[in-house]
Amino acid sequence: MTKTSRLSGSRRIGSLLALVAVASLGIAACGSSSSSSSDTAAPAVADTTAPVADAATGANLQAPGQCGMGTGTPATGEPIKLGGLATNVPGIDFTWITTMTGAYFKCVNDNGGINGRPIEYTAVDEQLDPTQIASIATKLIEEDKVLGLVGNTSIIDCSVNGAYYAEKGFYPIIAGVDQACFTSANFSAVNMGPYYSSLGGAQAALRAGAKGTMVIVSPNLPGYDLIDTGVTDFAKANGLKAIDVLEDVPFADPASLAQRLVKQAGPGGAVVLDFTGPVVLPLLQAIEQQGLIDSVIWASSTPPNDPSVSKELSAKWNGKFLVNAEMNVLDSGLPDQNHMEVIRAKYAPDLPSAAFTQFGYLAGRIATDALMSIKGDLTQESVNAAFKGIKNWKTDMFCKPWYYSSGAAGNVSNNSDITVAPKDGVWVKVEDCFDIAALPNNPLDAIRANEIANGLNVG
Repeated sequence: MTKTSRLSGSRRIGSLLALVAVASLGIAACGSSSSSSSDTAAPAVADTTAPVADAATGANLQAPGQCGMGTGTPATGEPIKLGGLATNVPGIDFTWITTMTGAYFKCVNDNGGINGRPIEYTAVDEQLDPTQIASIATKLIEEDKVLGLVGNTSIIDCSVNGAYYAEKGFYPIIAGVDQACFTSANFSAVNMGPYYSSLGGAQAALRAGAKGTMVIVSPNLPGYDLIDTGVTDFAKANGLKAIDVLEDVPFADPASLAQRLVKQAGPGGAVVLDFTGPVVLPLLQAIEQQGLIDSVIWASSTPPNDPSVSKELSAKWNGKFLVNAEMNVLDSGLPDQNHMEVIRAKYAPDLPSAAFTQFGYLAGRIATDALMSIKGDLTQESVNAAFKGIKNWKTDMFCKPWYYSSGAAGNVSNNSDITVAPKDGVWVKVEDCFDIAALPNNPLDAIRANEIANGLNVG
């Protein structure tokens, strides 16, 4: 490592050691991390006619239902090196995302790769040590010579390495966790993160008739005071009283917590939950056991949108737990979802079908389209330019086409989604696509103005 690199790493970690405490932020960030596995056979891939966009955008260049060139012949040329990193500590395992991204690349490699060249994907686990995370990024970029970063899903990578990636000209395609992932031009996430997902849950609760008081309850961990402001600001802007509750996890007494939340929300009020499925399930069961389901409107950020949660909920919950879903429902039966299931079953059969799996699939697929768009040499510069240049990339998993950058200071490319609720043990869509609310303290107004000006998020 050069002297410049060491200094760069020092700058990155100098003020970030305290961020280790935000480890559990990732628990409620992107989706469920339960260990349940799918017990259904992978569906056949449905044939569709997908639009083929201008190659310069890196959008939708693979044929429907295919990976990469779709040749059925393994790629044998010089490997194209890509990297990724993911948090993996007890209770927080984001390697589901990088595993599914790697599975997608395996499918690409078995089908001609990128013009005959296979993708060599190095996914590294990290344990919430800023020094370690800075070192991983430096090694991937400067020693391993990866051309791009795909699938990064780390609780503090965006904060630790954001300036370094900008310095090196890297534009990772990620699943975002902390707010730094959404306030930098050098990241674009396939998901929207816990701030926006909780806000989407609050919007669903208001449409369901919430009045009086809205409570947002999330883990008693550093960073959640900022994340929860989306819900509290939204409640106040709509004439409701806002209460922010930070609760130790796992819950010591779910029954007592359920009673307290109902009392705080009051008649006609709403409670927005921001916990993973395994954490929140005992609370949901306590709510039902005490007959409190109909006492308030219950809503949530994305993580409980997991089959392992819905199958444990009785019919009493049908339509009464409004969960913001950053992607389409897992059993939508739509072509891209089916394609993901086929790839998962073949290349990562131990990986459950869940929101995290969707994130990894989309990161890999978007990156592949970008690589296929490059005319000429594949270098760090050309690959990252292709990533950044992605515009109006279409999939049936997103409400609107995805793009890398609107030209605003930060990227929240996935800013419209749906609401799901349990019905007889499965999640079903109960609200069609809607825009996450623009508030004075978030950048969505500026982002959407740029979308209009630049012809993004359309089609």
